[in-house]
Amino acid sequence: MTTFFFNSPLEQFEVTSFIALNAPLLGGINLSLTNLGFYSLVVLLLSIGVHVLASNDRRLVPSR
Repeated sequence: MTTFFFNSPLEQFEVTSFIALNAPLLGGINLSLTNLGFYSLVVLLLSIGVHVLASNDRRLVPSR
């Protein structure tokens, strides 16, 4: 069993980087996937999945 202990109540809201990519050849672009971006992608994929499952097989008029 894993338990998490926070020193401060605001530590749970820190933005942390999961994957970072520095591209100096492209003008010093820094691309990174943070925990907030990851959660946003999960919610987007879940909502698209629910939409596809509930779309009634893409028929405009429902059948019997």
